[in-house]
Amino acid sequence: MSGTQSYYWYTLSTQTVVRADERPTEDSIGPFSTAAEAEDSPALLIEHARAWLESEESEPYRAMAAEADENTDYA
Repeated sequence: MSGTQSYYWYTLSTQTVVRADERPTEDSIGPFSTAAEAEDSPALLIEHARAWLESEESEPYRAMAAEADENTDYA
């Protein structure tokens, strides 16, 4: 064995797991220790995003988004 660590990455555009030493593409998320972790990563990211949106930390950003919607003319 060479001693080089390989990681697992989830590629968003192809929705596939790849094994690589470094980030294979710009739209890859990771690194993960196992293929299973990489495969489950989109659901985990959504879970974390929802939790953040419900937290007090997101309040300033939600207020800015609401203000931007009020000032946007979609017609």
